[in-house]
Amino acid sequence: MGEMTAESRSTDAWNAACLRLEDYLRAHRVHDREHLLRLNLGLLAEAHRLHAAAPDRTPLDVTMELATDRTEAWFSRLADDSAPSDARLAARGRAAWFASGLHREWPAAFLDSAPPAELLAAVRSASMQAGPALEFTSLLRTEVDYGPMEDLAGGTWQQFSWSHVLRAFFIWVAIFFAAYGGYLAFFSR
Repeated sequence: MGEMTAESRSTDAWNAACLRLEDYLRAHRVHDREHLLRLNLGLLAEAHRLHAAAPDRTPLDVTMELATDRTEAWFSRLADDSAPSDARLAARGRAAWFASGLHREWPAAFLDSAPPAELLAAVRSASMQAGPALEFTSLLRTEVDYGPMEDLAGGTWQQFSWSHVLRAFFIWVAIFFAAYGGYLAFFSR
């Protein structure tokens, strides 16, 4: 009675894929519920068709591969629709989408097959410039000069003796008990 059937395991796998896909879309700042549901259902339907052709793969793998491929192609098309899709164009489109705040202006345009012309113009007009080239340097260890403090600390450390520590401890214990005795004598009445 407590055993899971193959159908229930399949349902659980598809539910996990659905939740992961929704998280992935939200990470791209798709906050419009209607658009999010439409994208989620469309991608899941296509993932079901792809999974039927390759049943050895898990629903999560099929769904997420489809979603990442689709978003990479969409961001590439945003950056330049005349060139073939590649990772560099996708990175440029993604950077323009997030850095320019275009996801706020066109919340329902994410993964749209025909993005608005204004969105394409805004993405392509965004100027991106790489920072300076990375240069590796060698850090050599140098001695730090502390000046007269180093000499003073070194001399103090060389004169260290446990007898000084014990003497200070007993003096502070005597002060504590004297103060405690005075407190009890004054406030106990």
